[in-house]
Amino acid sequence: MHFRPCRFLKILSFVVCLTIGIFHVHRLFCVSMKNELIINKESLPLTSFDSNKEFQEISENMSPFYIPLPNFFDDEAKNWFYNSTYYKINSNKCPKKSCEENGVLFNDMKEHLSVKIAFVKNGLYLNDDCGYNYQDKSIRRTFERESDTTVIYDKAIIYTVPDGWSFQHFLDGIGPKLSHSRSYLDKYPDAKVIIIRGARFDRSVKEIWSMLGVDESSRIIHYSPNMKIGARLLINPCRTPGIHPRLWHDAREMYWSISNLSKTFDARNRKNFIYIQRTSRNAMNGARLILNEQPFIDLLKEFCLKNSLNYIQYDHSKDSNHIKHRIELFYNAKYIIGVHSGALSNMNFAQSKTTIIEIMPFRSSASSLPMTCSMFNPTDLKACAGYILYTQSQLLNQTYWILPTVVNDQGNMNVDLNRLKKLLQKL
Repeated sequence: MHFRPCRFLKILSFVVCLTIGIFHVHRLFCVSMKNELIINKESLPLTSFDSNKEFQEISENMSPFYIPLPNFFDDEAKNWFYNSTYYKINSNKCPKKSCEENGVLFNDMKEHLSVKIAFVKNGLYLNDDCGYNYQDKSIRRTFERESDTTVIYDKAIIYTVPDGWSFQHFLDGIGPKLSHSRSYLDKYPDAKVIIIRGARFDRSVKEIWSMLGVDESSRIIHYSPNMKIGARLLINPCRTPGIHPRLWHDAREMYWSISNLSKTFDARNRKNFIYIQRTSRNAMNGARLILNEQPFIDLLKEFCLKNSLNYIQYDHSKDSNHIKHRIELFYNAKYIIGVHSGALSNMNFAQSKTTIIEIMPFRSSASSLPMTCSMFNPTDLKACAGYILYTQSQLLNQTYWILPTVVNDQGNMNVDLNRLKKLLQKL
C-alpha cells in the first residue's frame, strides 16, 4: 500500500474540524444547561428563583380526567345535548365509544395535563395570550435596555387572561392559575400582579384579591396592549390548563380558606335552595329572562317546603355584602338553579355533590346551540363557551342537570313548568 500525503491531510483536516465542532456543541449545551432549569415533580414546591439562572420552569404533569355527561330527566333534554356542538366535538373522546357510561376523556398533555410556572430573569411581557399555547419564545423574552420597556418592576406575576377583571372570568380564567401559584403571591409580597385592564373592575374580584393579600392600590397593575412590562423577576403561570378537576378543587378550597370557612363536611347544614335570578336590571348582556317567573318561583317554593329547604332568591345586583358572605351562602347550597349566565359561576363556591340545574336557552332556528353561541352555524364543529358552566360543575364533582328551553325573538323564554316539575321529581 502506498502512502498518500494528500489523502492523509484531507482525513486529518476532517477529524480536526469534527473535533472542534463537537467541542463547540458541547460548550453551548453546557451553557444552556447552566442558564436553564426545568423541574418535573409530583407536586409543585415553593421554589426560590436562582439569580444565576436566566430561565427556570417548574413543571408538573397531572392525571387524565373524565367529564361525565349531564343528567337528563327526559328525552327532549337528552336529544338536545346529543345534537349539541359540544357532544359532536367530544363524543369521539369517550372510551369504548360509551359516553353515558364513561364520560369524555381529556388527556392532551399540553392542553389539559401539563402545569407550568416560569421564572424569567429580566423578563419582558408584550401582550401575549395567557394560556397553555403561550409560545416558548415569548415566555423566555427578556429586555436588555430600559428603553425596551414602558416600566420595570422588581417582581411581577402575569395573570392576563381575557376579562379577568370580571367575576365570571376571574373564576374560570385566573382561578385555575392561582390555585397552584398563590404561594408566590405570599412569598413575594412586593410582586406586582398584572391583569387585563377592563371596562370595569368588579367589586367581588377586588375583594378576592384583597383577601389574597393583593391590594389594588399597591400591587395590581391594569395592563393595556401598548404597555411593555419588564421585571427583574417575571413569574408566569400562564401555561396552565384552563380545565382540570384538581386545579378547580384547589381553587375552591382557596376561596373557602380565605373566607375562614370550616372544612368540616356536614350535610345537615346544607339546606339552601338558591334560585339565581336574572332580570333586565342585573343582566349585563340583556335577554335570557324568564317571562313566567312568578309561577316558576311558586313551583320552586313548593319543592322547598316539601323537602325542608331554605328557598333563597339571589340577585347579585342587590348584594352589597362582602364576597366572603356570598362564598358562605353558596358553600351551604344543596341546590342551585338559574338561566345560563355569569352569575351561575357562584357554583365555584358550592360543595361537591351540590345539585346544579342550568336552564339552557336556545333558538328554534339553531336548536343544537345555546343562545349564547348562536353566532355559529350549528353544523360547524367549533368550540362554544355556552357549555362552560356544565364543564365547571362536572370539574367540581357536582350533580349537573340541564333544562334546554327555547327563546322567543327577543331572546326571552317561558319555562315549561310541567317539565320543571318532572325534573324536580327526579332529584
